[in-house]
Amino acid sequence: MNSPKVSIIVPVYNVEKYLQCCMDSLLNQTLTNIEIILVDDGSPDNCPAMCDEYAKQDHRVKVIHKKNEGLGYARNSGIEIATGKYVAFVDSDDYVELYAYQKLYDLATETKTDVVYFTYQRFNNQGDTWGKSNRSEKRYNTEEDIRYFMLDMIANPPNAMNDQDLTVSSCCALYSNDTIKRYELKFKSERELVSEDLLFNLDYLLHANSIVVIPDTLYNYRVNQFSLSSTVRADNIEREQYYYKYLIDWLNAKQFGHEGYLRATRYFIGTSRGGIRQYLKSSLPVNEKKRWLKMILKNNIWTEVAKSFPYRQLPLKYALHFYLQYKGCYRLLYCYSNMDSILGKNGIFKFFRK
Repeated sequence: MNSPKVSIIVPVYNVEKYLQCCMDSLLNQTLTNIEIILVDDGSPDNCPAMCDEYAKQDHRVKVIHKKNEGLGYARNSGIEIATGKYVAFVDSDDYVELYAYQKLYDLATETKTDVVYFTYQRFNNQGDTWGKSNRSEKRYNTEEDIRYFMLDMIANPPNAMNDQDLTVSSCCALYSNDTIKRYELKFKSERELVSEDLLFNLDYLLHANSIVVIPDTLYNYRVNQFSLSSTVRADNIEREQYYYKYLIDWLNAKQFGHEGYLRATRYFIGTSRGGIRQYLKSSLPVNEKKRWLKMILKNNIWTEVAKSFPYRQLPLKYALHFYLQYKGCYRLLYCYSNMDSILGKNGIFKFFRK
């Protein structure tokens, strides 16, 4: 039998309700010469038995049972045994379009590219979908263009309207297995670094000679609307700060210069703002949220950033949020975050324009 054209690595953990939906989308791909590597990451439900049953029913399915170490290390276990020309990643509560890997494989082989990036849409258990991309196809074939693409993948420049426009999920890419194996590329643990996908992509793109980005929505990402209050963490800003320092060191080592600093800092400002808002939107008691916010704003990192990053160039709503962080105005920031949430996108500014 010929080697598979695509190896699809699927970490599996506590997704008994959703695994069939995911597997139906993979087993019925129009590209049939594939291998599906199910990595049971010590799942406590019926998933291990389900994985074994899929392997019995279809010779293209391989199963790895391992102790629980998290998503990144589960993907690494799949990479170790992947034999396909290309490698793809799918989370086990999501699904892909049935023609996805045929299209991606044909495009990758036709253009002889090292990686194809595509887009995704979100969906929920009620069947609602949203978030399709309207970007156009682009190709990057020079070192300069690829390095600039990497910067855009981290974050936008300070004066851009959005923090980030590029998708960094490893689930929205088709990678060359030869590149992964040749350079021994691995995922970091998301338990140590909060965005293992971004770091994997950056490590990979250092060795890429060409990139193709297409507008096709081929991946469907399941949104759990009831997970907000249960997943909020009091240490989320500390974790983002640790990641930020790691990213800065990485960019300096790869000689991305001041532009690398600007993009990494814009990334950190955006993720810290998101972390603050997530915590303040949680179901925790108001007094506890205010105490947490007051403590967070005492962190010296905001002063460090304010001295070296042109935060006044940010869109007004983001600049104001960061200014309140930097000045330690926790009461005003608490009110601002809640008002903006209640009034909707750009709500506080719409409110004052009335």
